[in-house]
Amino acid sequence: MKIIDILGEKELKVVGTDAKSTTLEDPITKVKTVVPKDPNKPGMISKDPASNKFTLNTKTTGRVNNEIKPGENVQVAEKAVSKKQQRFMGMVHAAQKGEKAASGEVAKVASSMKKKDAKDFASTKHKGLPEKK
Repeated sequence: MKIIDILGEKELKVVGTDAKSTTLEDPITKVKTVVPKDPNKPGMISKDPASNKFTLNTKTTGRVNNEIKPGENVQVAEKAVSKKQQRFMGMVHAAQKGEKAASGEVAKVASSMKKKDAKDFASTKHKGLPEKK
């Protein structure tokens, strides 16, 4: 699973970390995401000194905080980063409003997300977004 496939404002659990990457898992969907520790690739996990919480920023290049360990939670809050993701979230938003879900995956995500989060992703403008990331 790619980092852009993380959907909505979520808290993911760290399930593994090594010298090259950190693996996060969505506790609801069990979707795993690998965040590279390469400072030249997007995906940075930082620790907020005030709240002591970890945050994932998928648009910033940087390093993954070395204090992160399996079992830690990481907060994710992003807008759609590709047209493909925005379209998918449009289907999720439609399913939440009562339309028939286009697939099982859409139904699964629709049931696990807040309506506001799905609407925020779905309302991201296409201008400037790549087709897919």
